[in-house]
Amino acid sequence: MNSTLSAVLQALFVLASQDHHATILRVAKKTGLSRAEVETSLAALDRAGLVDASRVRLTLPGLAYAASAGASERVIVPGVVRRQAA
Repeated sequence: MNSTLSAVLQALFVLASQDHHATILRVAKKTGLSRAEVETSLAALDRAGLVDASRVRLTLPGLAYAASAGASERVIVPGVVRRQAA
């Protein structure tokens, strides 16, 4: 998966994890991509079954892929302190 597709997938994961409604413009702002690049990426991810492009949402396989790809490390949950490994 190229870096643009990965960035869009990760942005959708982070937005969903923070209970923010994802829109093309929000994803573009979060990734630094243009609206056209986000739309093209969403279409490609939709064809791969990872995203529902019409709803700008991850599918269940997309959620699993984003989580396993390390997107969860970028999610900051307010009020939760991560413990450091000993």
